[in-house]
Amino acid sequence: MASMSTPPPIPVPTCGNCGAPLYGKYCHACGQPVEGLVRHFGSVLGDVLDSVLNIDARIVHTLLPLYFRPGKLTLDYFAGKRARYVTPFRLVFFLAIIAFLAIQLALRTSSAPLVQFRTPPIHGVAISSTPVATTQDTHFANGDIKFNDRVVWNRQTKPLHVNWLPGFANDWLNDAIEHARNNLHDMNSGNAAEAKAAAWRLMTGMFAVAPQVLFVLLPVFALLLKIFYVFKRRMYMEHLIVAMHSHAFIMLSLLVLVALDLLRSWAAPHAAWLGNLLGLLHAAAWLWMLAYLLLMQKQVYRQGWFMTSLKYGVVGICYSVLIGFGMAFALLISLGST
Repeated sequence: MASMSTPPPIPVPTCGNCGAPLYGKYCHACGQPVEGLVRHFGSVLGDVLDSVLNIDARIVHTLLPLYFRPGKLTLDYFAGKRARYVTPFRLVFFLAIIAFLAIQLALRTSSAPLVQFRTPPIHGVAISSTPVATTQDTHFANGDIKFNDRVVWNRQTKPLHVNWLPGFANDWLNDAIEHARNNLHDMNSGNAAEAKAAAWRLMTGMFAVAPQVLFVLLPVFALLLKIFYVFKRRMYMEHLIVAMHSHAFIMLSLLVLVALDLLRSWAAPHAAWLGNLLGLLHAAAWLWMLAYLLLMQKQVYRQGWFMTSLKYGVVGICYSVLIGFGMAFALLISLGST
């Protein structure tokens, strides 16, 4: 009777870094991942998107309750049900970038005039998007910035210099002032094309900076919630989760509003009834944004309607003021960087 030979044992893979046997995607001894960057580019790109944005099948399970169920994501997060949803920071980061890109696209494709505004006069000279032929720019012409007929800045003859700043920082400040001077000159006395181009640069620059302003204001909004709900004895990070989900909803609402506005612009010349319906949905989306945030505050903090409404109003006013300052700051940055 022939003896049956036993098959050779299957070799256990070992870590390339420390030589320990591998039993998963990571070495249990040194923590090095089994897969490096030397593999198909599509696989690497998928890992990057998942690591940075964490966007996969969970996005579907996240967006629907985010928009239609006030407070659902926040309460589930507090209850430990986190695996099914995109994490709060990645969610608000992803939606903020997409929302502001969509707004810029809507501005670019809008058939209405890009900017219809008139800025306050500067010493009697009104800056507007429609230049007056008889008005000559005396404040931002010839490379100068003048106030009361006195040159306060010129890149060549009177640049800004801060003694305690390094040279590159002073150069950056003067570059920003030069960009601002050019934009103000174009809007003040340029022709129609120059004024429109300057206004477009300001608008796109402001919306490019707006996401950064939003992320700066996020912890401030959480601090407001902490102050107004101090007796709830919640940790600051809990209020920050509420703030991130609130802002993620606002970004998603902006996407909905932009989509409805684009559809309405397309439908109005072809089907008036559809344009009217989309207009009603547009108004309903605005009302839902206001109602949602109130309902979310009520669901999360579990207070009566009177106190919830009172705090909602006061927090809303305080935060609107902060948003106003933030957007003004974004406008100043765009003025000096475009």
